[in-house]
Amino acid sequence: MRFMNTIPALLLMCGPLAMAQDAAKTAPAATPPAAKTSAPATAAEGSINDRLNVWLKNVSVKSRAATTLWPAWTKASAMPGDGSVPMPADIWSGMTDAKAWSDWAAKNPDLAKALNASRESSVLGVSYGEQGVDAALKAKGLVALPGSAVGEAAFPYLRAVRGLAAYAMLEMQRLGAAKNFDGAFQVGVDGLRMLRQAAEQRMSTEKVVALELLASSLEAHRVFLADHLDQIPEATLQKFSLKEYPMLKRGENERMKRLEIPEGDRVVVESVLVQAFGADGQPNAAAFAERFGRNQAESAPITRFGAAAQWRAIAEVHGSLDASKERLESVYDDWWRRWRMRFYDPMNEQPSEFSNLNAVRYASVSLLLGDMQRVFALRMRVIAEIDGTCVSMGLCGFRMENGKQWPRDINQVFPQFALRRMNMDPYSKKYGAFEYRDVGSKPQAIDTAWGQVTATGALLWSLGGDHEDGNTAKHDPPDGVGDIVMWPPPRQLAQKAGLIK
Repeated sequence: MRFMNTIPALLLMCGPLAMAQDAAKTAPAATPPAAKTSAPATAAEGSINDRLNVWLKNVSVKSRAATTLWPAWTKASAMPGDGSVPMPADIWSGMTDAKAWSDWAAKNPDLAKALNASRESSVLGVSYGEQGVDAALKAKGLVALPGSAVGEAAFPYLRAVRGLAAYAMLEMQRLGAAKNFDGAFQVGVDGLRMLRQAAEQRMSTEKVVALELLASSLEAHRVFLADHLDQIPEATLQKFSLKEYPMLKRGENERMKRLEIPEGDRVVVESVLVQAFGADGQPNAAAFAERFGRNQAESAPITRFGAAAQWRAIAEVHGSLDASKERLESVYDDWWRRWRMRFYDPMNEQPSEFSNLNAVRYASVSLLLGDMQRVFALRMRVIAEIDGTCVSMGLCGFRMENGKQWPRDINQVFPQFALRRMNMDPYSKKYGAFEYRDVGSKPQAIDTAWGQVTATGALLWSLGGDHEDGNTAKHDPPDGVGDIVMWPPPRQLAQKAGLIK
């Protein structure tokens, strides 16, 4: 059974259903393909959509931000450029087509009104499927289509989410240039709230996109703060540090307990599994080859000719439908428990049910689900970004009131300029505070993805993924062996040094 040795590599090439489709399904195409938004739903799709939409039944229309945002988005002018939408942190005065983007934001004030009007909504509230969706919204791609088979999921509405995140950052910068800092921070925070609402959607692809945009936006906010350090009034800093940014974690503890694990993927995976097995509950070799082989070919075209044959062979030894469903259930139950535990609970150090899956006998479950680690990691990063932004604003507020002197001790910032509960580094295994030091005028070298930068004055940093204090020697390295410097924002230092073009 020579093919068994190829299974782990095969699964790596295929990638998980939800994660592998991020780039393709959220890419900023102008509109989704006509077939995706006009074909009638199959019985399987209808069943999937009904199950995915259960969570919205108890959410009032008023609490769904999309009911306010989508009409405004359909009336907004087209975004400039070739259709691509920059990440919030990449938006700055030196970026390509900066004036065109700024002009676009200035011409669409109704988007700011819609963001503000929907800020108290609890969720974005995009329903799954096209049933009941207005034709104008369909035409703009404001739909979520989870599909009923491998490779069919599409979430074109995420382009609007990314566009609104970009708009909030552009408008924040435009108003800041006009010295309207209250207005700038208001639209910026309204944009953050929209992304927090979007993070409540039920599919992992949706949650990943929303959390990545949220982390990028918070970094961009700190860059904005550094760019206008000596101009922002102390009262504005206090207002947003004490009352606005902390609301992103309203009613939540250090783990953002209200943020739900993406349960929707399980519904789709169950449907896909059923379609790949015969009436007797045993693997259907032809269905395995067609459904799973096609997914592998889409993810890694170089293997397309061998994929179908490999999956036919897998079908010979694959577990039954009932056994596969049991493994799917156990994997999700394990993730569900870990999601609700404290970050450094000893159980989190134990192998997960997913990692213990037999890579051959339950190859379909491994392929379709993938590891949830990316979602877990993004939640932790967003928590660090929220808390780090609040404390950074507190540092700047202290500086404004004390003759432009940074605090000697971080505790001098609380509670007048920032909330003490926001000074929590999620990467600290002891649930400790962020690291802080005032280096004065002595330059501190920091290695970044853009090159080496130097910082003076206040330094605020998180331990990062290695959970060790690197004294800011490295900022956010790809291998995770280094710190995450919150203040001053290394991106802004790199922009000033000409390292970012």
